[in-house]
Amino acid sequence: MAKVSSASHMMQLGDYKFSVSSAAFSKLSYETEYRWKTQESQTEKNSPVQQFIGVGRQSINLDGTIYPQLVEGGLVQVDKMRAEAAKGKPLTLGYVEKSGNSSPSVGRVMGKWIIKSINEERKLFLNDGIPREIQFQMTLESYDGNTK
Repeated sequence: MAKVSSASHMMQLGDYKFSVSSAAFSKLSYETEYRWKTQESQTEKNSPVQQFIGVGRQSINLDGTIYPQLVEGGLVQVDKMRAEAAKGKPLTLGYVEKSGNSSPSVGRVMGKWIIKSINEERKLFLNDGIPREIQFQMTLESYDGNTK
């Protein structure tokens, strides 16, 4: 049986913490592109030569659902995400890698990331207009401030 995490949050981006008690993501997609340049060259098959020129864009897509009646500040969680994005600077991304009785939660720092987009969909409204469900999607891209 899997160990239950004792961590207080799933992942942290800047000052914002994703957690079951605020906004939990239910899906995380990680994409890495690899860059290849086509070089015209004489080969046996007269086909171009591909040259690897490095790792390209890395992105993370997070999808989650917030149930405002069940979490503190549920209606403003996406606003808090947007506040992090509005800082207009790269944010440190870290997440909990493992947790258990013998070893406390261990974090892994993923480096600096920027928030490219945040989408929000509210639905299942109560009579007073408050949604029972808020779905969000966030797209992050890795940030490498080193220019060559």
